[in-house]
Amino acid sequence: MISRMPEEKLYYVVQLLESVEGLSENTEKGVKTPQQRALENLQRFRKRSDVEIDYKAELAKAREEKYAGID
Repeated sequence: MISRMPEEKLYYVVQLLESVEGLSENTEKGVKTPQQRALENLQRFRKRSDVEIDYKAELAKAREEKYAGID
């Protein structure tokens, strides 16, 4: 069936097989995908803040500053 398939359609078959392989129980546990490693790498740069921010007050202040001259 694959040998009769046009070459431009094989790309979709390969994508399908790769997605099915990811769902397979045969994959090793604990092995991280490149996407998971990239996310972990980004999270290393994330900083936690001890400062509590009142987002509603910040929004109200920004609106007041932006629209103060409109009457």
